[in-house]
Amino acid sequence: MHFPPYHKSREWRRFFAGVLLGTLAGWLFFLYTHGQLQQKYTEEHIGLTTELHELEVKYEGLLNNKNQDSESAPLTVGEMDVSYTNAKKLEVDLLTQHQLTTMVKDQLSSLPGKPVKVVADQADLILTALENKNYVVDDFTYQLKVNQLIISEVITLRLEIKLVR
Repeated sequence: MHFPPYHKSREWRRFFAGVLLGTLAGWLFFLYTHGQLQQKYTEEHIGLTTELHELEVKYEGLLNNKNQDSESAPLTVGEMDVSYTNAKKLEVDLLTQHQLTTMVKDQLSSLPGKPVKVVADQADLILTALENKNYVVDDFTYQLKVNQLIISEVITLRLEIKLVR
């Protein structure tokens, strides 16, 4: 088999030199970008691993405190769960529901951390505070009626939305 004598022509030498230099430049570019991405991912991995470890330590500490304090301290309110019974019927979008939920939680922001017995004694106050306020979201005014209020470590509110004209 005979190879053509391309190495003798000057144009072919330039072409092959360009292919070789282009391949080398592409390979160097690949190594550089791959190294930069690998460094970024490694730093992110280290940061997330550290954060995970800190959260695990905090979680274990909270579990230990909860086990130690559960015998002596009364139950306290931890969070609030708000849901709407007629949101689909009124076709209230999720953003408006989220804004209403945020307003309700802001209004009741003093409750988390208080003993359940104290919050249970204030149930009528919670009901009147929620029902007597008008909530304005995107030029619409809403009133909320409390259908169900469950007071435990998690305050559960089932609310009915009324559009005020």
